[in-house]
Amino acid sequence: MRTFLATFATFALGNLALAAVPVAAADVPTGRLPAGVKPLAYDLSFVIDPAKERFSGETKIEIEAAAPTSTIYLHGQDLAVTTATVTVGRKVIQARYAEVDPSGVAALTLASPLPAGKARITIRYTAAFRSGAEGIFRAKVGNDWYAWTQMEPLDARRAFPGFDEPGFKTPFTTSITVPRAVKAFANTPETSVTTRGAMQTHSFAASKPLPTYLVALGVGPFDVRGTTIPANAVRKEPLEFRVIATKGQASRMDVTLEETPKLLAGLEDYFGIPYPYEKLDFIASPIMGGAMENAGLIVYGDTLILMDRGAPFGQLRGFSEVVAHELAHQWFGDLVTPVWWTDIWLNESFAEWMGKKIAHQWRPDLGIAAQELGEAFGAMDLDSLGRGRPIRQEITENSQVASAFDGITYQKGAQVVSMFENFVGAEAFQKGVRLHLNRYAFGNASAEQFFASVAEAANDTRVIPALNSFLTQTGVPLLGVEDGTQAIRLSQQRYLPLGVTPPETPQTWQIPYCFARGEGRRCDLLSTASATVPALIGTEAALVPNAGGNGYFRYTLDAAGWDRMIAAAPTLPARDAMALADSLWADFAAGGAPFATIVKAAEALARHPERLAAANLGGRLAGVGNRMIAPAQQPAYRALMARLYGPAFAPLGFDPAPGAHASEPAERQSLRQALLPLVANEAADPALRARLATAGRAVIAGDMKAVDPTFRGLALVAAVQEGGPTAQAALSRALLASQDPLFRSQAAGAIGAVASEEQATKALELAFADGMQALETTGLVGSVARSPAGRIAATRFAEANFTRVLASYPGFSKRGIINLFSGFCTNADADRVETLLRPRLPELGGGELELGQAVAGIRRCAALTEAKGSEIAAALR
Repeated sequence: MRTFLATFATFALGNLALAAVPVAAADVPTGRLPAGVKPLAYDLSFVIDPAKERFSGETKIEIEAAAPTSTIYLHGQDLAVTTATVTVGRKVIQARYAEVDPSGVAALTLASPLPAGKARITIRYTAAFRSGAEGIFRAKVGNDWYAWTQMEPLDARRAFPGFDEPGFKTPFTTSITVPRAVKAFANTPETSVTTRGAMQTHSFAASKPLPTYLVALGVGPFDVRGTTIPANAVRKEPLEFRVIATKGQASRMDVTLEETPKLLAGLEDYFGIPYPYEKLDFIASPIMGGAMENAGLIVYGDTLILMDRGAPFGQLRGFSEVVAHELAHQWFGDLVTPVWWTDIWLNESFAEWMGKKIAHQWRPDLGIAAQELGEAFGAMDLDSLGRGRPIRQEITENSQVASAFDGITYQKGAQVVSMFENFVGAEAFQKGVRLHLNRYAFGNASAEQFFASVAEAANDTRVIPALNSFLTQTGVPLLGVEDGTQAIRLSQQRYLPLGVTPPETPQTWQIPYCFARGEGRRCDLLSTASATVPALIGTEAALVPNAGGNGYFRYTLDAAGWDRMIAAAPTLPARDAMALADSLWADFAAGGAPFATIVKAAEALARHPERLAAANLGGRLAGVGNRMIAPAQQPAYRALMARLYGPAFAPLGFDPAPGAHASEPAERQSLRQALLPLVANEAADPALRARLATAGRAVIAGDMKAVDPTFRGLALVAAVQEGGPTAQAALSRALLASQDPLFRSQAAGAIGAVASEEQATKALELAFADGMQALETTGLVGSVARSPAGRIAATRFAEANFTRVLASYPGFSKRGIINLFSGFCTNADADRVETLLRPRLPELGGGELELGQAVAGIRRCAALTEAKGSEIAAALR
């Protein structure tokens, strides 16, 4: 490989003069590339040594030009190009390469016109590894360096030049030259290994058609373990499955190796199509925030797929939901890909919904179906700010793409999918999904084509306009329900919390709904502003306006209706109880229900056996304690939380020892885990905190068996808050010495869960200690920012060290830094955040929407405090 590198150096010296290309700014495509040139296939060659600061590559792209041209627009970002040519037959046309827009648009200016027809682009270049999860990124773990990739949405252009749009699907052939001591992985099976001196070239088979954002690789001295997934009724051949992780993690792969085949089988059964690719590898990275569905080589954050036996339920939920989500993408997103970013919502909405469905099927006792609804409520909060976007947002600029990966796309979209599956029926919806995937396999399809498949399968033309009413409008529908003995009167409008300005034009949706009363049930479509429907039989039982919790709407009742629901709350089905909690809180936040009614409902729901139903309003009340009350009111707040949740927690008992509760049903264990933070942290129960702090100190001292991993995070928080900066420093040393991804994550969060400004200062210093991974740094700083004692210190630190803090965020979520500033609750704070961050938006590559939402959230909190502060104070008295 030395010859290849020497050739690079020669070309670099000879072509520096080709750097500048005179392209008029008005001609630069900052959204979709102009029609006329399309890629047909890629041949990617990389030279990667993760221990070095840069890598090199050669990209060959087979193209077809529809007409003669002298300029080819494509994508490349921060690439130091040494040579660029276009070959037509035997003719080689020299080209000048330049990056002509900060979003990664590049131009090739040709020395002579390219004729219509087929040709080959060849570009050689070098580039720096990224430190966050974008493009090709690297990290040092222990004594070794590793590299991974994260291409979605617009970061393939940081790894290689190309046509970086989802609508271009082509085969990719990849080779990676690496030091002999390390391994290399790509999307497809390895076909050969060639050794030349200290380097080895790993060659991989040509892929099936993929968009650039699904190209993946991994390089490093990884641990690798594998198994064979047997054939089944859908897939007639066995499938090789491997888990790949940094050195020392092999013992934490058992759960993933054993349980992933079950999740995959559930998906194959649902789709009726075998897993579409030649191999299945999972690769773990300590600085990956989440996961990425690369065909055949899915990248995950360490804690998602590396776990010990007896892992906490929270980690198992994360494993199953995210693995099922990414595997669902192998069909919905990889096999069939959106034409353009406008429809990326469908990729993520569907996978989010499908992931929860399959994960719940895998372990119904973990309460994953309830978690799906809980996350939808979070999307409703975001969707109610008055600064938002529709699920299906027309994307015309590269700067808009990253904003499409948010709670509206994932959680709102998933709940809308769930609502319409319920509306047309599960069997008809599944038939529509299969029809769509078979029609467009290995190609691209639009949302309209998916809707058409579902409508055809369901034989119901109402589906398309009803779906569009949710996809094209911002906001959450509010269903007014007047319960009567003869009829139920319905009305709809947009839900508007205090502090949000009404839209100029009233909105209506076509809302699929289900009502229930006792054993009675009615499901229909509300397509007008108001309607009257026959009453359900019986008046003694409470009317449940969102039966099953499938609807993406909130509802409001009169005082008597709320009282009947609250009385029934402990015995309602879990999702019905959760919908009650969310809609009642929403009524309070809109200036309706009094705070005393919230307290009454919280006390009733605390007795519910499902963890999220029991704790939902507790989480809302924790937000009041965190943001809306004065320090002098904290003792009364803690007393209120003790009264509400102490009696429900006490019968469950608590022993922090490892495995002490392992013989109990999962539902009971989960309930304890949900209520414990409310009693230990919000109510500050002294006995519980003492037990947790004792266990936490033992862990910091090196006794990892002092507390069950389920409770370890809480124990470390208690120990740090009691022990101050000394405990923080000791925990930091333990974190840096550990190879356990879950412990490291818990420790980072605990160091940042500060109880004083002194602790906040210490935590921010430790966030950037040598050996901290980028994801741990962002987690620690975020933990400080969420704490009332650390909020001001964290925002001041981020302001003074903006570039340094920003560098720790993954490329696809850099705008997440805005959330550090979102925990305030006065209009003056909103003004300060706006003034501070607006000039910084160019550094984030956008963020207008996210900043607007953060500021709107602060103003909404201020409005609620002004309107309801006296009610809250009265309840605390």
